[in-house]
Amino acid sequence: MRVQSADLAKLASERAVAKEVRVLDTLTRYWLYPAQNASAKTIVFIHGYRGNHRGLEAIAGALPDLNVIIPDLPGFGLSTEFSSEHSIENYSLWLSGFISGLKLPQKPILLGHSFGSIICAAFAADSTEIEGLILENPVSAPALQGPSGGLTKIAQAFFGLSNKLPLKTGLWLLKSWPMVRGMSIVMTKGKNPALRKWVHAQHDANFSDFASRRVAIEGYRASISHNVGEYAAKFRVPVLAIIGSKDDITSVKQQEQMLSSISTPASMVTLETGHLTHYEMPLQVAQNIRIFAQEVLS
Repeated sequence: MRVQSADLAKLASERAVAKEVRVLDTLTRYWLYPAQNASAKTIVFIHGYRGNHRGLEAIAGALPDLNVIIPDLPGFGLSTEFSSEHSIENYSLWLSGFISGLKLPQKPILLGHSFGSIICAAFAADSTEIEGLILENPVSAPALQGPSGGLTKIAQAFFGLSNKLPLKTGLWLLKSWPMVRGMSIVMTKGKNPALRKWVHAQHDANFSDFASRRVAIEGYRASISHNVGEYAAKFRVPVLAIIGSKDDITSVKQQEQMLSSISTPASMVTLETGHLTHYEMPLQVAQNIRIFAQEVLS
């Protein structure tokens, strides 16, 4: 019987242990998905913009042999927001403090998806606090230069309007069902009706889980102001990129260009889907994580 993404997410949720730690001026909530073997390798997942830890649970469900840790980014999910700007620089500082605060017995592998890939890349530049870096659907080039640069311009105008409107109206616009569902329809590439229904339900439940309009606006601004390519030449650990061949955010060619600037061992796996590999192909993502972890440990 084929294992479904929803089933994997449920398996992860059932083994999750909720925890919290204070980092900088935030209370960061995170979830530990313990491995069957307590001495197993640990991997820290960083989710994308407007998401929360649940977005990456299907992958965690497919990795019972690894200790997986997924925080809610400050300002998203159940984690409190920064008093200062939600910038890549501040998120990078937070990530350093978060990993230190975990007090792990050994260095973890770090995975960042989408917006999370930029945060992880900024942190990983010159960092020796991790053993390996996985970039899932990384934003590797300027947003306006991606395959859907026109959509990025529309999104910029949308967020600009949301910021100018009265607070209540602006928040309604940011969280409006037509906007969330429209984004989900565009980005979901699989044709399986049950999978598409589940992905849309995930976005309905989690895509508007941010603490304030300020968080949403500043986070979006950060997401289009930086990209992984800015930091790639400074990576000091092995790197794996897991990408979708139909990704609307960054093309395969742009991903290849980013990887070519990395001086450490770097490889890329291409899956036949778009930007939502964590929802549409979690088993394949997990298998490539497992292989990479074994190579890093060897």
